[in-house]
Amino acid sequence: MLRKVICLLLSLGGVWWGLADGAVYRWVDENGRTQFGDRPPAGRSAEELQIKSRPTPGSDGTDAPANAEQRRELQQRMLDAYRDEREAKQQAREKKAAQEAKRKRACTQAKDQLRSFEAAGALYKLQPDGSRRYLSDQEYQAVLRKTRERVKQYCRSGG
Repeated sequence: MLRKVICLLLSLGGVWWGLADGAVYRWVDENGRTQFGDRPPAGRSAEELQIKSRPTPGSDGTDAPANAEQRRELQQRMLDAYRDEREAKQQAREKKAAQEAKRKRACTQAKDQLRSFEAAGALYKLQPDGSRRYLSDQEYQAVLRKTRERVKQYCRSGG
């Protein structure tokens, strides 16, 4: 078992060493196992493998920074983007809070108006000449219904 592990490590070591030189060969040994090495075996046919190496940062035409100045510029752009994102989120929170405060004020006003209308028992409309025209019972009930709907609309979360 130990011998197999050592052989495997040596084989892999040969592959990695071959990667450093750029030439890697593959062949099948007398036991039918595929082997790899940095030199072709004597007396056997071997296939030279084309190993693609990983590109270094900036060598593949991407935006990967190639030098310290480019890294600093990239870092600054990222910091600016994060700051802009934080500011946008803060503005959204403030806008939502303002809308919630407006909704709560409307809820309070609608509840106050409903209590006032229910306590009054009768409502009137001022006429152009300054006189009062009292609403019929049907008109009064319609106004109460509309006011209750406004309470439901603005006080939907139990406010």
